[in-house]
Parts: sequence; C-alpha cells; structure tokens
Amino acid sequence: MTKKWTFVDTVIVIAVVAAAAAGFKMFGGRLGEGDKTIIQAQILIPNESPQLAEAIEQGVGEAVTLSLTEKDSGILKSVEAKQAEVMVYDAINGEYKTQYADNNVDIYATVEVEVEENDYSFLVGSTQIKVGNKTPFRGKGYATEGNVIVIEREGE
Repeated sequence: MTKKWTFVDTVIVIAVVAAAAAGFKMFGGRLGEGDKTIIQAQILIPNESPQLAEAIEQGVGEAVTLSLTEKDSGILKSVEAKQAEVMVYDAINGEYKTQYADNNVDIYATVEVEVEENDYSFLVGSTQIKVGNKTPFRGKGYATEGNVIVIEREGE
C-alpha cells in the first residue's frame, strides 16, 4: 500500500518550517561572522608567586596567547600585583573570612584583543572571551590560566 501526498501533509510541512524559522528568528541570533572590534579584557590570576608576577610584568607591550593554540592572542597592556586574598572558614564562629595569603599575590593583567563580536560572546580565533571564563594565559617564560573579570570595548 502506497500513501499519496495530501493537502494535510503539505500544511504540516509548512507549519513545521514556519515554526523552525520563527524559533531561529527569536532564539538563533547571529552565529556566523561577527563584527570585528577591539576590547580590553582584565584577567585575574589568583594566588600566585611574586616571581610569576614579575615575569608577566616584563612582557608588557608583547603578545600573549589566550588559548592552547598559538593563534589566539592579544597585547599585554598592564599588570598589577596585589597581595593575595583567600577565603577561610572560621570553625569557632561558624563564618567565612577573607585573609591575606602569605607570600602570594593576585595578578591583574589587562590585555588588548581584536575580537569578533556576536550575540553570545567575543571570539579571538576559536577562543571565547566572556566574563567568568577561565582562559589560558601564556607569554615568554610563563604559562598559567586566569579568569576574565572585566571586559571593556575600546573607547568606552
């Protein structure tokens, strides 16, 4: 028994295509090529040695790699090292407290990156730059990772 194409089948196909198009229009956004823009991303590298901070500071003005590949990079603009703060639990009082870590620093590195911007994120090569994302951070003589904590567009 062969089934013939009917008017009802045509209506169902049109309804499914229309629903898919409406869903993409509402939720799909731009996934392809985005606009090129320059951003400043501040990356926090927490609780590290002062020697690492010095090594990173020596690279100001040079390229840093923000991925595990060699193509996703930006220019290191500034580095600031502050005494590291860590969260500890005070079992006697039953509360958490912030204390300074002995001999360690929190490193705040600002990187200028040319990115492709879409509705969901900034992309440098294949690496997403989003606030909260953990990102590799490599330069001459050091390799670590940190969290993106601030993103600003150039000129803002």
